[in-house]
Amino acid sequence: MPYFVLIGRDRPGAAEVRQRLRPEHQAYFYAPQPGCRGVAGGPLLDDAGEAMTGTLLVFEATDRAAVDRFFEKDPYNRGGLFEQVDIWPWRWGLGRPQQPDPDA
Repeated sequence: MPYFVLIGRDRPGAAEVRQRLRPEHQAYFYAPQPGCRGVAGGPLLDDAGEAMTGTLLVFEATDRAAVDRFFEKDPYNRGGLFEQVDIWPWRWGLGRPQQPDPDA
């Protein structure tokens, strides 16, 4: 399956929204979804590396529509956290996690 990356930039002044929704967002990210699986993610930070200012998520999905369906129900999205969201097809190049050896 192809990969997709999502970058969401928080609305100004939305730190409380992020903190309130974070546990629900994290649980949702790992919940099984038809045609879309979250594989990596984390918060984007300010220049000081302290305050969370956005989100980067990597999905393995059947197609872009599956990512859109997944994101539509994401608590961060439903809660209005983001000012801007971009989703792109992505090819995993460097740092790909080791795949389990089926013969091990």
